[in-house]
Amino acid sequence: MQNWIPVLLCMLLPVSLLLAQETVTGSFEFDGQERDFRLRVPPSSFDGARPLVFNLHGFGSNAFQQEAYAQMNPVADTAGFYVCYPNGISNAWNVGWTFGSTADDVGFISALIDTLAGQYSIDPERIYACGMSNGGFMSYRLACELNDRIAAVASVTGSMVPAYVSECVPGRPVPVLEIHGTEDATVPYEGQPLLAISIEELLAFWNANNSCDGDAAISELPNTNSTDASTVSFIESEGCADRGDVWHYRINGGGHTWPGSPFAIGVTNQDINGSAEIWHFFSRYTVSGLSSSADHPEPVRLALFPNPTRGQAEVILPESGGELMVVNAAGQPVIRQLIEDRHVTLDLSAVPTGVYWVRARQGGAVSIGQLLRQ
Repeated sequence: MQNWIPVLLCMLLPVSLLLAQETVTGSFEFDGQERDFRLRVPPSSFDGARPLVFNLHGFGSNAFQQEAYAQMNPVADTAGFYVCYPNGISNAWNVGWTFGSTADDVGFISALIDTLAGQYSIDPERIYACGMSNGGFMSYRLACELNDRIAAVASVTGSMVPAYVSECVPGRPVPVLEIHGTEDATVPYEGQPLLAISIEELLAFWNANNSCDGDAAISELPNTNSTDASTVSFIESEGCADRGDVWHYRINGGGHTWPGSPFAIGVTNQDINGSAEIWHFFSRYTVSGLSSSADHPEPVRLALFPNPTRGQAEVILPESGGELMVVNAAGQPVIRQLIEDRHVTLDLSAVPTGVYWVRARQGGAVSIGQLLRQ
């Protein structure tokens, strides 16, 4: 379900990405086995208890590769939350398939929450889970069985196992976000017998669980990157119970890939950034109610064009004032400038080609976008 990523990442990873910054590793024994994880710690400028996001790797992959592939760390560094990348047994998560892992991964994630909470200042009301492929399947299992601790979940290219659906009785509305490409050949959008229900069935299940009225608002997002062979439709279910939103980013023409990843393996959409969109969704919720963003501003998308750029790029900001920063894939700032107007011109002609994050801090608000320098 993702077994092509490990080999290609080893071939493509630049040295700057291999040298992860502010990421710690840890392990503990659970159920008679040594379980390990990687943890991205927020900058020290963020005080108080912080949110925690689990980001789960795909089948055949691992925590290190998922950290590099999803590129969630820059979003976490900006918004001030922890990201934990656990390792599954035999590079897999137990989601109900007849193959892969048979480990008690729900119990492991619960124990991992306890372990991290004993060492770091983590807000128990703001713990979330997302994942790629097999990791997305696992996120849904956590929504079914651990939603007393997990506030919301997101899946990228994942689904639910047909035989497991009848076993999922969440007992409450659980906010869910699904990001999926219509041309995904590994976890097909139309589903696959015995392995995955269709995305239409998946959304219908969570609409029913969350008491949505069956209608959906559909909007087409701007095609800001004309070279990625895909577009994005945003589908939001309507009339859902309190705290039970069901969101879907349909990547039209997209493959089995994480939008916004700098590793364009197959059709990878660059109109949105999967990691930023996931946090934008998560930051709305707590286990017991809708979240107040007063002490943890959620990033919103920046308008960047042209994207890709060969030198200059225009940035449209929510307001004037503040600071703009351009950060490379290793988390190192390459441009800093004060914001005097809502329209800013960035000159990237002196920076190397590659993927960059553009962050704007304006008062208590944070805006973020990804820019490709060709």
